[in-house]
Formats: sequence, C-alpha cells, structure tokens
Amino acid sequence: MDVQLVVFDLDGTLIGASMDFTEIKRKLRNKLLEEGIPEELIGDLTPMYETLVQISQKTGISFEHLHSFLVNLEVERSKESYLFEGARELLEFLKDKGLKLALMTRSSRKATEFTLKKHKIKEFFNLIITRDDVSWKDVKPNNGHLKVILDYFRIPSTKVVVVGDHGYDLIPAKALGTLSVLITSNESGRMSFKIDEEATFEVKTIKEAIDLFKRLLNTYVVVPAYNEEKTIGNVLEDLLKYFKEKEIIVVNDGSKDRTKEIAIEKGVVVLSHLVNRGLGGALGTGIRYALLKGAEIIITFDADGQHLVEDALKVMKPVIEGKADFAIGSRLKGDISQMPFVKKIGNFALDFITFIFAKNYIADSQSGLRCLNRQCASKIKITCDRYAVSSEILIEASRHKCKIIEVPIRAIYTEYTKKKGTNVLEGVKIAFNLLLDKLR
Repeated sequence: MDVQLVVFDLDGTLIGASMDFTEIKRKLRNKLLEEGIPEELIGDLTPMYETLVQISQKTGISFEHLHSFLVNLEVERSKESYLFEGARELLEFLKDKGLKLALMTRSSRKATEFTLKKHKIKEFFNLIITRDDVSWKDVKPNNGHLKVILDYFRIPSTKVVVVGDHGYDLIPAKALGTLSVLITSNESGRMSFKIDEEATFEVKTIKEAIDLFKRLLNTYVVVPAYNEEKTIGNVLEDLLKYFKEKEIIVVNDGSKDRTKEIAIEKGVVVLSHLVNRGLGGALGTGIRYALLKGAEIIITFDADGQHLVEDALKVMKPVIEGKADFAIGSRLKGDISQMPFVKKIGNFALDFITFIFAKNYIADSQSGLRCLNRQCASKIKITCDRYAVSSEILIEASRHKCKIIEVPIRAIYTEYTKKKGTNVLEGVKIAFNLLLDKLR
C-alpha cells in the first residue's frame, strides 16, 4: 500500500507507566478540592483537560494555574514510564522504509518532551503535536489535532495511517479519511474511559504491528481486464488512492478496445495476453507476477466497477491482521438489493457445486474480490482458464488447509456490470469443467 505517513499516539500506544490515568484523575481531583473548587464543577473529570478549561471559564481562576496541576502529574508519571516491547523496532522499521512519522498526543508539551527524551525516540518523529499546540477545541478526538499534521505534510489522507489505542485516536482518523491501526491489549497508559470506534486494522500489541506493517507495505492488487475501457480508468483511479502504481497489476487479457492504453496512462503495471485466455488465465498471470515481486498480500479486484475500494480494505483486514489466509468478499452476506435475481440463483447453484468439491461452503464463491496471503497464494495451482477459476481457487485453498473467512461487501450493479460475470450457461460449463478436473 502507498503509506507515506504514520501518525502515532503516545500514551497507551508507544509507552506505558505504573501510574494510570485513573490515579492521575484521583490526584487531580484532590488538588482541585484543596483549591476550593466545588465538587459539582469538578464532576468526574472526563476528560481532564477540557474539564479544567470549563472550570476556569466558570470560576475565573487562571487556566494556566489549574493546568499546571495536570502537567506536573503527567511529568511525574513520565518519570516512571517505559516503552512497550516492539515500539522502538516498529519506529526503526518504518523510518528505514522512508516513511514520515508524526506524533499527536493529548499530553502536555512538557510531559511529552520529557518522555521522548527519556526513551530516546524523539529523533524518529518529523513532527510532534501536543495539546498545547492547538486550541483546546481542536484536541483529539476533535479533527483539528490531526488536521494540523495533514496540512503540514500535505499528504493525501488515504496515504496516512493513525496508530492508537483508544477511540479518541480513531475518531479524527475516520473523520479525515485516514487508515487506522488499533492496539487493543495495552491497558497501561490507556485513558480511563472507553470509546467504541472501529479501526481499519487491529492488533493486540505494538510488537504485532511490525508484522502488520510488513504485510501492509507489501500488498499487491491484481486486476484482470478484458475489454473494460468504459470502467478501467475509474477503477484504477480509486485503487491509486491507496496503492502505489507498481503495486497494481492490470492483466490485459487480449482486449480489443483501449483497456491496455488507459491502464498504461494511469502508470500501473500492465501485463498483456496476445489472445483472450479468460479470467483464470488472467488471474494466474497476475498472481504469479505478484509472487515473483515478493508480495506478502495479494488482492484480486474486478475491472468492471462493481467493487468498492473501501470494501477491498474490509476484505484485507483479517488477512493483514494474520487472522486468515484467504478472505473473500461476499455480496450475498452484504446488501444484495441491487443484485439481479438471475445472478442470485446462479450464485446459489455455483456455491453448492463449489461446496461439493471444496467441502467448505462459501456464500459467494464467484466473488471477484479476494485477499490471499503469500503462503496460501503460493499453494494454489490454477488450471481453469475461464470463470471456473473462482470455484477452483476456493477448492485449492480448502485442499491446502488455508483458513478462509467471508467478509460482507456491497456490489455496485449498473446496466454494464449486470451483463458481466457468470450466467446460467456459464454455470453449466463451470460445473462440467470442475467435474472433469475432479475425475482426472
């Protein structure tokens, strides 16, 4: 993927400490009570920084005076802080890959500087934004904190990954359209309250994030294309929002129109068959090329415009996270309101036929949106040239014990895409070809 900038949270993501934020909140409450602040104004101190602003506004007490209590507690906590296992290694890996790194934290500048110097990681970051660097109304989970970073680097949001341990990190990432990685198991350093928000990817620890980024930065997309001049340009433009030109492989399967020329204009890799070999031939060529290039993750993506790039990210998720070897986008588990009735019937029939040979029921065996890891893709031997390949890939993956997961997606059906893909006659051919292959 074309990741150019990684933005890290600090507390709970890169560092932890024995003093948690519940303890800081308790100590801050006691200090405010000593200052004569009424209990009803203090409330539950959630969140602490914004509550101090409100107390200052309501009492007229200097915010700087109230804020100093919190800063001192943060510095006290920083003195006993520690790096999570794998944090330095991840920063080194990303820096070696040439990525820009930034830090956005709700901590004060004083506590942040102390922590970064203590653990000797300040030099990894091209930009450090603390809560002191933005208006209190802009601090995360508000968008302003992250927006300052995006404006500084002038990198498209789709090429940015936010790494955090809390919903406060994910909310601005989602609002501004960046990718996100959630660290789920680091309790030390996590804020004292929970916010449910879904990340693009999840891992338990920052150490596991190293392998996740290795896979993420080595993901290729295979786009089989036959006479797709009407749609291929828009499809590639959508893919280029997230993937590098060299990571997108268009297999021009003997097209007679301008499919090849349009793909070349977009700057992606174009492999051409002199004659039309069919979907199976195109997928085989593209997957082999990706493996030769060292791909860790391979996505297959139709050229006719029926898939959403956002769904490709969802299908990638379990494979990128290491929870599956093979993920398939299931239209039949998603919104099928637009799917023509004849295609529904055809898909159900082909799913059953695939199940007979694979002994593994997949609700949408004919989906063209798939994601495979290197190990699984390397084991699959494609012999079917045409549409039977969709079933064959699943049969091969099942035979080699690849862990397969289905992910609900939404297919986009237009008058153009309704004419594409399998039909009843093609279904009969697929069943016949699979039977012949099984009897060999």
